[in-house]
Amino acid sequence: MCGQRRIDERLTVRAFVEEVARRVFRLDRVFAHTIWGMLRSPGTLVADYLEGRRGQILDPLHFFISCAFVQIAIGAAIREVAPLVFRASALGWLQQLGGVVALKIMIIFWMGGIWRLFFRQIKYNLAEIFVFATYLFGTTGLLWALLPIIDLIVPRPLGANPYVVSSITIGVEIVYATWAVTQFSQLSWWRSALRVSFVLGVGYGLLTALVGLERAVALLIPQMPT
Repeated sequence: MCGQRRIDERLTVRAFVEEVARRVFRLDRVFAHTIWGMLRSPGTLVADYLEGRRGQILDPLHFFISCAFVQIAIGAAIREVAPLVFRASALGWLQQLGGVVALKIMIIFWMGGIWRLFFRQIKYNLAEIFVFATYLFGTTGLLWALLPIIDLIVPRPLGANPYVVSSITIGVEIVYATWAVTQFSQLSWWRSALRVSFVLGVGYGLLTALVGLERAVALLIPQMPT
């Protein structure tokens, strides 16, 4: 049709994979810049996106999907490497890296809605809170993905104990979310920590009450296929 780019060559598997990586996962310099911004100054990055300065910032949905893809890729690599270095405990972290992206996105709206319900926001509306939560949970997933790598390096097999796995992953989520909320909302550290702990506690607690503990765990941290 008029105005469309003409493609003379046949589609190859390599071209197809490259197109998916470019359009869906966006594993490029902009993705790396967005990760660095979320680790260094999450409040500034999200504020820049909301105010239209988006030249070097990946949009939240693409960022979240790309983060989920990286988590799954790391999980697959750990499954291959862990037996070779006799560190089966690293596999204990992989339940945090699996799951269906659509379900994880629903958790973003769930937590963002609870935050908006309980805490009055002067500067940001509900849609802007959802944008922040999408960036937040995407980055949290990447931080979780580092845990099995650390387990391969440190002397003690941390992942062998499920209570250690649960406490560290929840701790990472609370600490990073507190840091991000402190910057984004310009609240004090202790107020951010209390609000984050409250929202996560209520969110996960209500979900557990609605569907049961086993189903809630399956939704939040489904096992990766063996």
